[in-house]
Amino acid sequence: MKHLIIVNKHAGNTQDAVETVKKDFKDLNYEVYETVDQRSAISFLQTYFRNNTKEVTRVYACGGDGTLHEVVNGLVGVKNAELAIYPTGTGNDFVKIYGGVKRFLNFPKLIEAKTTEIDLTKFEGNTLKEPWYSINVINFGFDAIVGAKGNENKKKGIKKPYGFTHAIVPAILHGRKNNISVYADGKIINEDGRLLLSSVAQGQFVGGEYHASPKSDNRDGKLDVILVKPMTLFKLLAKFFNAYHDGKHVDDQKLKNKVMYTRAETVDIKAPEDIDICVDGEMIRGKEFKCTIMPKAIKFVLPELEEGK
Repeated sequence: MKHLIIVNKHAGNTQDAVETVKKDFKDLNYEVYETVDQRSAISFLQTYFRNNTKEVTRVYACGGDGTLHEVVNGLVGVKNAELAIYPTGTGNDFVKIYGGVKRFLNFPKLIEAKTTEIDLTKFEGNTLKEPWYSINVINFGFDAIVGAKGNENKKKGIKKPYGFTHAIVPAILHGRKNNISVYADGKIINEDGRLLLSSVAQGQFVGGEYHASPKSDNRDGKLDVILVKPMTLFKLLAKFFNAYHDGKHVDDQKLKNKVMYTRAETVDIKAPEDIDICVDGEMIRGKEFKCTIMPKAIKFVLPELEEGK
């Protein structure tokens, strides 16, 4: 077996990870690739596997959720590839559904671990030349507006936490009644075309801490769809945010008329004007998007849990 380590040197403490690779992989057939810029890992992996079609290769996404997103998009359709994660980012949202980062921060265990097949979401849109693939959460509405404005603030040099504050205030004032229609398996969910926020998920967590889709299971062959209707500013601040953070919003009786939950194989998203959508942390704008389930699309390396954990 070949071992291919994809390293984003800008994501957390990856330099120490590279030094660990040299020790833990010294007797193995391995190669290290350091990402050059955004999405460079995708083109590297696509080229690599065009030239290596037979040997089973375990690919390690060494970085944050952005690195993982790129590696996943470079492995779709590759039959001789396995996906492993060595999470060194700040959010590490995806691995939270498996207990968190500690389960994965051990190269010897990742080397020996078995794989399980998990689902992905194929994401297509009028502004995309080719599909993207999501392993975690696609979200739009309020939180995507915050993310987009946060990116703008970052480019302007406004650093955290001020960049976040500058992003969330206009989102609260202007992003609570988004004109977006959502269809699950062809049936519209919000007949008035309004929503506060919505997500289409395989994973459960976004934003480093928000338990956005608590019932998601990435091995059930379904997309989990959550749609939150517009609400008053008081209800948003006093009731929704805390429930959304803790993953209690789906079953909260105080929010039962505001939160809609369903599962589907396809989800269509339509808006009269361009909207912001966040796909595993990567932003895109457009008017029409389609999400399609891809059952058992990738072989995922899942190390055993330590005893008692």
